Amino acid sequence: MASRFHDENFGDNRWKDQHEWFVAEAKDKEADVLFLGDDHIALLEQSLIYRDHFAPLHCLCFGAFGEEISNLLWRLENKILEKLDPKVIVVSIGNCDTSLSQDEMLSGMKKIADSIKESKPKSKLFFLKLLPSGRRPNKRRNFVSAVNDAMESTLKGVAEVIDVEPSIQGTSGEIDAYDMFDFVHLTHDGYRKIFDPVYVAVSAILNPEG
Repeated sequence: MASRFHDENFGDNRWKDQHEWFVAEAKDKEADVLFLGDDHIALLEQSLIYRDHFAPLHCLCFGAFGEEISNLLWRLENKILEKLDPKVIVVSIGNCDTSLSQDEMLSGMKKIADSIKESKPKSKLFFLKLLPSGRRPNKRRNFVSAVNDAMESTLKGVAEVIDVEPSIQGTSGEIDAYDMFDFVHLTHDGYRKIFDPVYVAVSAILNPEG
């Protein structure tokens, strides 16, 4: 999969501006934890769990709405990690990719993981499984589950995969609007359910003594 500059839908250059902001932040700040990826990372800083638990860990969040795998590959090729030396990197990507096959998505994730590890071999790398969307079981959710089932074997030896899929679905398979306000993006309650295990995993790396 080739890296790709994000297509501008509004003609305002916002994606490139945001990338330049990320690069500038990376030069000016030190981060023990770096979050990279799509909408779920873009909104993470606005959540209560971030304020209460992640912010004290010296984090940076480089997430963008609509970020696809090819876009993150472009960022990685264009200095987003150059000035950083994080102990932990957490990636959420693939949720906005709607035109890829399962094999293409997994191949793209592997390419991202390999790129990050080549650039930052000492950083612990985590990937989040894809989140389900839609109020009730649907075709997209079936695709997401199939990708998630193959992520660990695809990324084995490069990244550890954090399973977040089941925690957002009820016993009936329905997603509650209290967890995903539009059945795609997380509420404060949804962020807590999804990112509690992320916090546990990150904390274990930063504080191995407990």
